[in-house]
Amino acid sequence: MQPYRIYLVTSFKVRPGKGPEARKWWREKGAPDIVSKPWTKSLRCFAAQFGLGPDYYLEAWQEISNYSAMDQIDQWFIDNPKEGEAYAKLWREGEEFFDWGPTRLVGDWPESSILPD
Repeated sequence: MQPYRIYLVTSFKVRPGKGPEARKWWREKGAPDIVSKPWTKSLRCFAAQFGLGPDYYLEAWQEISNYSAMDQIDQWFIDNPKEGEAYAKLWREGEEFFDWGPTRLVGDWPESSILPD
């Protein structure tokens, strides 16, 4: 059996007229910030195709190490107030380019697979 994987999934969309700037900010600042955190195992982004998606048509799937990562995130902000403020400032800057939607926590559902291990 493969290890169980869990993800923080954040929905978002690009603000009108901000496509090139949004792409640049995400590649240079947003994504690198996410993957630099010790609780992040991987990051993948997905876009709805052919208009078959919700209002927030982009999703960032941040794989986290385990459920205790949620506590690690909280503790990181407590232990690193300066870095926490820089983090908040960075993501407020991102609001110029993106409308952030809901975030959810999802995990593998091994029972859904019919493929052999």
